[in-house]
Amino acid sequence: MNRKVGRPQGGPRGRTPQANELAEFLLTLTAGLTVRELAARYHVGKTLWGEYRSGQKIIPLDLLMRLVRDHAPDGHTGDLRAESAARLHAAALEGAHQAPAPVAPPPAPAPAPGPAPTFAEPAAAREGPAANPDEAPARRPRPRALILAGGAAAIAVLTVLALLLRPGPAGGGDVFAVGPGGHGVFRWDGSDASGWTRIGDGAKRLHSGPAGLFAIGLDDRLYKYGGRPGLWSRISEPVSDFAVSGAHVYRMPADRHSVDVWNGQGMSWTEIGGPAVRLYGGALGLFATSPEDGWIFRYSGRPADWKPVGSAGASFALTDSDLYGLTPDRSVVNRWLADDQPHPWPPWIYAAGPAAELYGGPAGLFATDPSHERLRVLAGPATRVTGQTWQDIGAAGAEVAVGREAVYVLTGDRSQILRWSRDSGAWQRIGGPAQTLTAG
Repeated sequence: MNRKVGRPQGGPRGRTPQANELAEFLLTLTAGLTVRELAARYHVGKTLWGEYRSGQKIIPLDLLMRLVRDHAPDGHTGDLRAESAARLHAAALEGAHQAPAPVAPPPAPAPAPGPAPTFAEPAAAREGPAANPDEAPARRPRPRALILAGGAAAIAVLTVLALLLRPGPAGGGDVFAVGPGGHGVFRWDGSDASGWTRIGDGAKRLHSGPAGLFAIGLDDRLYKYGGRPGLWSRISEPVSDFAVSGAHVYRMPADRHSVDVWNGQGMSWTEIGGPAVRLYGGALGLFATSPEDGWIFRYSGRPADWKPVGSAGASFALTDSDLYGLTPDRSVVNRWLADDQPHPWPPWIYAAGPAAELYGGPAGLFATDPSHERLRVLAGPATRVTGQTWQDIGAAGAEVAVGREAVYVLTGDRSQILRWSRDSGAWQRIGGPAQTLTAG
């Protein structure tokens, strides 16, 4: 005789009708499975599974989407169920937000002054965690890293997105930011300061490029964005650094003892070298600095095969065509001649004068001046005979991200995100406040 062992689940007991509807969906999705089996398969405790299926707690969206994918008989059915799951999950979160709580939440902080609105769209921003975690309403379900929290006004939008968007890598020209305190991951649509869409709950660091959008979550694990708001996949345990080169993603685990390449599926990685201090990825490939002497090496594409490129530097940066290095005393910026291969490593030539920090990307090389107060762009043609010059473009900020056609600056007080166009030479405020940003 073959039967399941365990107590019957019982009906939903959530605090809101929306939570009960989500619980009914989850019960149907996991019919025939005990909490013990779910705990073993998805590494979530039995008690939590009971609370998710009863509606007492709202299941994290990434876990819900995994269940949908795992239990769909085909891709079309999976898409339809994913649409329903996203709608029910957003409604449950909104219902939990509106339900009476034992302690009333404090009033929302006043918006930042200025004519342009903040980059958090009203509905999604209301559902996200408070800017100060200590001010979060009592009994509110604690979201896991990188989970969508949508408001009522966002539900219809998400339903349309679920129908129109297929999971896939983010575009190479995209700009992303994390809200104050690490709460909320947002994507800019390229218009103005109101053109931001919330796509995740929180992160510590972001990186976007040809391989997609990646984030170090609030739990220090590495996640990949699936192309839809709230759809994130965990691809690694905690990392100390990561880099993207073309279609490849590389990491250093928390102990920095190895450098690994992601195999493109789940949490499968292959060790290719290490140890290392810092990773740099770009169109020219993957580079890493050594903990022994600070030298920089280039990965050949074969595990354990790394070629020396140059000696230690204070900073390195990659553009689409070149690798630049700042000497340890920060007095000279040199450019690596990738097409020359003399022994023991390729040569470097003078590129420009002093700098404090280098920032590279498709739009070129940028640097802060020695005082850390001004931002400059490397101007003039690159030749083997003469160096280039620094052109001052404005005030430096807390962070700089170099995109495809522009550079993005997070101001020193992190209240604004500014965009400088290389074509027009003009600055534009596109959002803020923010904790960190990236541009691909």
